Amino acid sequence: MIDSGIFERISEFIAPLTPRGHAILFLSASLLAAGLLSGSNAAPKLLAAGAALFLLIVVEREIFLARAAALSRVKVRWAIEHPLVEGRRVTVKIILENPGLIPIEHLEVYDTPPRLFRWDKSTPPRAVVVLPALGVTEVSYSVIPVVGKHEWVGPLRLIVEDLFGFFRAERLIEAELPIVNVQPRTLDIPGRRSALPTVLQPGGVTRLRRRGIGTEFMELREYSPDDDIRLVDWKASARTGRLMVKVFEQESVLRVAIVLDALTTMFRGVLGETKIEYAARLVASLSEYLARRGDTFRIYLVDPQGTVYASPWLHGRASGSAARRFVAEKLAWPQADEATQPPQARAEAIASVLLRTLPRGKTIVFLISDFGEEEETVVIYAYALARLQALRHEVYAVSPLTTLFE
Repeated sequence: MIDSGIFERISEFIAPLTPRGHAILFLSASLLAAGLLSGSNAAPKLLAAGAALFLLIVVEREIFLARAAALSRVKVRWAIEHPLVEGRRVTVKIILENPGLIPIEHLEVYDTPPRLFRWDKSTPPRAVVVLPALGVTEVSYSVIPVVGKHEWVGPLRLIVEDLFGFFRAERLIEAELPIVNVQPRTLDIPGRRSALPTVLQPGGVTRLRRRGIGTEFMELREYSPDDDIRLVDWKASARTGRLMVKVFEQESVLRVAIVLDALTTMFRGVLGETKIEYAARLVASLSEYLARRGDTFRIYLVDPQGTVYASPWLHGRASGSAARRFVAEKLAWPQADEATQPPQARAEAIASVLLRTLPRGKTIVFLISDFGEEEETVVIYAYALARLQALRHEVYAVSPLTTLFE
């Protein structure tokens, strides 16, 4: 009876063999068999050739096993440029560190970046490198990211082969894959005058008039004792015979809430021109504009499942970058099988959060949504948000439109 351990040892020996290795092993066995069965003078040569091939495979296997063991100890980390901005090319570096004394002369590296990222064909996410003993090697490639939170698809594949390609081992790295937050880019808001009102009155929107140094000249009036002497217009005073001062139009501080309603329909379309990308750019641009003005604002982001994320109230010059980071951290692209929350429940959830978190006093609310591309949904949202208007908040709905392709 044949010992089963023999077959296990044979199976263990041929497990890492490549098709080329199997072919060479078969050729070696064939030469040995031909030499044993042949009675001619060529038998010694056939035996010698078969034994030489078999010895070569055995030696290469031992060397390969040492390299495969070294591969299992290789340390991997990613180095990605920050901050990431949509549409801006970024370099991804995979740093491979070999802590052992055995070099790896042929190491294949295959990375899998997020599915929505485009990578440069001239620098694809794969390479063949040499990893020296106690050394470090880098693999670099470029990608063009998309706004939002993204995780590497994985796994990272590391493949090592021997010199002749007889043996091949693969290591899959699925843990500690990088997660990146890609910020939306900002767009320039044209025009010198404010894109937003400064004072809201029951009869409409007006601008606030204040004495003092403002942003735009409004009119001249006669001097009063509490006026700043620096505001005196000496030419007008000489012309009229009375002291005249300049009155400027000065902007007051606004309180603004920006709601980004990320319905699944917002993610449809051509990548780079989807509604969600335009909406994120609008949020970033409006936030940067409010930051430059010195206004106070807050970002609300509603994901497809109806979860509402709210940033803290932002104010100051650095608040624009804080708003972009918030959108990048909370905006995640949905999977194909994810469903959107029903419109009625979604509208009620948004209105409830705003009613609970908006302070007393008038706040300008921008709701950015395509309303599921349904007219009935617009009516549902209007009824739900009417409670905000009852509390004297100003609500504006912004529906992004994209270019249609036939």
